[in-house]
Amino acid sequence: MKMKSIRILVLAMLLIGMVLVPAVSAQKENSITSDKPSELEQGLIDALNSNTKGLSKDVMIANYCKANKDKISIPKNDTVPGKDNLRTYQLKDGSAITFTNKSFFYISGLKEDANNEIVAKNINTAAGDSYTGMLTAYKKFYSYPFGSLLFTINAKGYYKYNGATVTAYYYDSWYTRGVAQIWQVSNWEEGGYNYDTHTLSEIYGRGNFHWGIEYQGVGWVIEDYLCTVKSQCDKNGNYQFLYSIH
Repeated sequence: MKMKSIRILVLAMLLIGMVLVPAVSAQKENSITSDKPSELEQGLIDALNSNTKGLSKDVMIANYCKANKDKISIPKNDTVPGKDNLRTYQLKDGSAITFTNKSFFYISGLKEDANNEIVAKNINTAAGDSYTGMLTAYKKFYSYPFGSLLFTINAKGYYKYNGATVTAYYYDSWYTRGVAQIWQVSNWEEGGYNYDTHTLSEIYGRGNFHWGIEYQGVGWVIEDYLCTVKSQCDKNGNYQFLYSIH
């Protein structure tokens, strides 16, 4: 009986936390903040920008968080309604790191394979068209303060353009989950999209990433975010990566 009371108390505390914790506000696509990062945030940015050993970001982030575990605390949920509390900073390699007021942060970027065989097989130079390389837009979520990889979203494809129009050639979009398997995915969507003007196209992947608790067959969602990552290209072949979280 005592154990049951404890479980009910813990459940009640979690439910109260759900009521008091506001949702993360929508991230404007690729908006770089002018706010100064905290000392620990700046330390991580500096570590990623000075990767002299050629280590992966996953390893560097895990090492940094481990080395500073006594200094890092889970951010306070102090979101003010209508105010964007996400802070995004550009990294030296062109990717972007975004810190949140939650127990995670993420890195977004774009990789290009300029000599991709799939693109090469479909090139039609006789038509006067040009092609991008194979582009992969990505978004990787990490836990804070532990630095472990939570999940990754990818959107892959290439574009044909000629100065007047652009066409998206979607190849694949997918997500992978890291060590923490508590995150579930629903409403997953992927594909390519050509705007009606035919001067702008995009390739995307998006879905709801969420986790929660279950008690006596009843479930409660603790966190639920609609996460999107995509590449975008215009009629002149100018491309970029975009991301958002709601």
